[in-house]
Amino acid sequence: MVSANRRAIVCFTALTLLGFLFAYLTLSSGSVDVRWSDLGWRCVPYHNMQHQIFWEIRFPRMVAAVLSGIALAVSGLSLQTLFKNPLAGPFVLGISSGASFGVALSLLAGFSFGHLGVLGAASAGALAVTALVVWVASRFEKSSVLLIVGLLIGYFIDALVSLLIANSDAESLRVYVSWGMGSFGRLTYDGLWLFAAAVLAGVILVALSVKYLNAVRLGDDFARGVGLNVKRGRALVLLGASILAAACTAYCGPVAFVGIAVPHLAYLLFKTSNHRVLLPGASLCGMVLCLAASLFNTVPLNAVLSLVGVPVILWVVVRGGRMS
Repeated sequence: MVSANRRAIVCFTALTLLGFLFAYLTLSSGSVDVRWSDLGWRCVPYHNMQHQIFWEIRFPRMVAAVLSGIALAVSGLSLQTLFKNPLAGPFVLGISSGASFGVALSLLAGFSFGHLGVLGAASAGALAVTALVVWVASRFEKSSVLLIVGLLIGYFIDALVSLLIANSDAESLRVYVSWGMGSFGRLTYDGLWLFAAAVLAGVILVALSVKYLNAVRLGDDFARGVGLNVKRGRALVLLGASILAAACTAYCGPVAFVGIAVPHLAYLLFKTSNHRVLLPGASLCGMVLCLAASLFNTVPLNAVLSLVGVPVILWVVVRGGRMS
């Protein structure tokens, strides 16, 4: 126990330091030199060009990377545990695709009501797909069926989006294509607080289910045997995971691989199945990965994340799909 605790402390400390390092680099790196001695922490963000670059571009990008890393890591970890499938995640199960379709309706079909409307459309799409996934999971015992359903949902949504694209104007199409590439650089102060509130709500819902997540790894019968409300736990996890995936998709686009790869990195580092450790550990891993990816702001985000995500997924498949 002492050794496990020491390992957790070391990992948390190292990840926290890496997070601060990458956050500092994200705020200080760029084509324009921003001297920290000239910034200060004054209340007027647009005092000069350096202030404007720092507060309007770099700071929101850093916050978007942090929030996205936490959201996708927690969502992916909880879904992998819930469905007992190491390849489950918001992207693979089609939840992110559902959120993407909601955003496509908002951007391409003209049903836009500002930041709140985009988030609401993304959440509705994610929750609809989640309901379908839950229905499929209740009818089939093999978790591999979920992956097939996720792929089918993705193809079906791509077809619907293609129909929207065919009937959209050039400007709406340009905005949607840019959004679809994924980016931490589109978050503004108008949406920052809403994004943060959605991530906080999703994390709280999953955190309230930590006892259920620890028990459900051994099956629903075991969870019931120790006195847990299985339906309540499953509902909280699915609702929280859907909100997290929807919020990230709405504000940063369809960010790939983080939700599926980061939980395995957390398992590898912390060597535990206790979600009281894994949830904050995966959050830090996701935050560090997204902050590191944000440094390559001239390269498409999903291209950078694929360089990490694909090897991790191949490693999981080679080692037989074990989750810990």
